[in-house]
Amino acid sequence: MKRSMKALLRWVSGFIGWLQKLVSRPYRSCIVEGELPNRLRSRYVYIVEEEGYREHVSMLCPCGCRQVLHMNLLSDERPCWQVTEHSSGTVTLRPSVWRKKGCSSHFWLRDGRIHWC
Repeated sequence: MKRSMKALLRWVSGFIGWLQKLVSRPYRSCIVEGELPNRLRSRYVYIVEEEGYREHVSMLCPCGCRQVLHMNLLSDERPCWQVTEHSSGTVTLRPSVWRKKGCSSHFWLRDGRIHWC
């Protein structure tokens, strides 16, 4: 009896995770020139450009702590990330984002979806 209950709980947990992915809105990209807006919107990734060069990506931390995360896009500075925009309006960010202070969130952003590590 215990084995079948554990299997059922695993199935329900997996189904709920699948359902959450299905109904949650993906992160969208927004290109801004020069400076970030005063208030960042949830589920948006802001790509900051200056004079045609992409300098950094900013977003609110997906854990809900509301901290603004800044990821450098300039290849001559470290650490450095790469952002890929998709025709759907979503983005992929590489490598993963790992906050060493504060909430310690660690995640991948792929095709507009957060994948927790």
